[in-house]
Amino acid sequence: MEHLYHFTISGGISASTYILVFIVGIVSAVLACYLPVLAMFGGYVQKGAAGSRTRALSIAFNFILGMVVTSLAAGLIFALLGQQFLPFIEKYHLLTWIPPIFDILAGLQLLGVISFAMPAFQKPMSRPDQQPGLLGAFKLGIPYGLVISPCAIPIFFALISYIALQGSPVHGALLMTTYSLGKGVILTLVAIFSISILSKLSKWGDKVKKIAGYISIALGVIFLIVGFMK
Repeated sequence: MEHLYHFTISGGISASTYILVFIVGIVSAVLACYLPVLAMFGGYVQKGAAGSRTRALSIAFNFILGMVVTSLAAGLIFALLGQQFLPFIEKYHLLTWIPPIFDILAGLQLLGVISFAMPAFQKPMSRPDQQPGLLGAFKLGIPYGLVISPCAIPIFFALISYIALQGSPVHGALLMTTYSLGKGVILTLVAIFSISILSKLSKWGDKVKKIAGYISIALGVIFLIVGFMK
């Protein structure tokens, strides 16, 4: 991660930069810390698609589009205001304790211990006679555009630092969009497999959610401890 950080900070904007950001977006979505989001997203798509792979892909596309909208706006903000806010983020270690807390809360929700009103994969359909879930998926994707996990903190911090130091709103927006599209690749695969595999393994759904919940809580606690020990 240190090599990635120094590469993004010292390197200029080029095609290779966008390729790297796209790849790390994919990596961010396959790390163990992101498992709760993938598990909830898979269940959400499975319910909303009603066995249709085309509908599953439509829900995933709209969810990813919502993420892209947020990422684009975030890229503009990081580019315009990032140099002023980076010292504040570093001083209060915001990227150290906020993502682990989200993971712990997400894990508790997966285990059924709590139920909170933050973005939740609960209502994929509006009415049975409509093509359901598309607008809802888009709205749900908006807040998830900035959901990161403790495992991806070095990647995310390197990216926003790079955007802030470059100070280009256009490239900031495009880089954050590219990062979200990388995560979108994994979400699309989850949407596909939620139809072809998850439906066949539905009897294991509760166990998978519980395992994901325990993993999320454990990783959140570990990263909180490690973060504050530094």
